[in-house]
Amino acid sequence: MTDDSLTSDEVRRMAAQIGMTRLDDPHVQQLLRATIGARARRAALPIDTLAPADEPAHVFHVTLDVDR
Repeated sequence: MTDDSLTSDEVRRMAAQIGMTRLDDPHVQQLLRATIGARARRAALPIDTLAPADEPAHVFHVTLDVDR
């Protein structure tokens, strides 16, 4: 289920809260469409059965350069 009740004014207010205060109307409309799409994708995720172990882990490995 998507939240189609989100308005341009609400998106402009949310953007202003994070410092995006100089958006023109086309950019606000882009942000509105992107926000509605992101919320729809997030709502479609099956999160009820997820456990902390399901969180993807980013593992980094530092290799030593023995030739130096």
